[in-house]
Amino acid sequence: MDHVDRHELTDLVARLGRCLDEKRFREVRTVFTDDASVSTASGAVQGIDALVEKARRVRPAGVFTQSFITNPLIDVDGDTATITANLLAVFVGQPEGGGRFFGERYHLTAARTPRGWRISRVEGVPLWEAPLPEITPFHPDAAQAATGTTAPGLSE
Repeated sequence: MDHVDRHELTDLVARLGRCLDEKRFREVRTVFTDDASVSTASGAVQGIDALVEKARRVRPAGVFTQSFITNPLIDVDGDTATITANLLAVFVGQPEGGGRFFGERYHLTAARTPRGWRISRVEGVPLWEAPLPEITPFHPDAAQAATGTTAPGLSE
């Protein structure tokens, strides 16, 4: 694996968390292949449209999320890459009140496409979860992320 592949794949994983946390759901299409599959504690889906709908359902307006996808271990074999990483995620403002903090192990598969690397499969293995008390976001970006709005001059 060369340094370019490692950089592009690391960036791809970071963009996955960022576009979900910032509720830029249209951008999910630039991270995944059209036929991608995702299986996590919140359910399994196949295909980009179902994946986008799942992302919207899991991260509704009023719920602020912050995902930390860390320690990626990457192996490239031709036009396929396998990536394992740790996910720590915080969900605040859950409809039922409070929030949750959880850890998963991500097993990702990525494919080299004409548009660059894209994730074709995600398997999230839940490791632990802890409830959180109600938390108030202080920064305006947090409120925007929780509601899915963008600051003036920014677009999806």
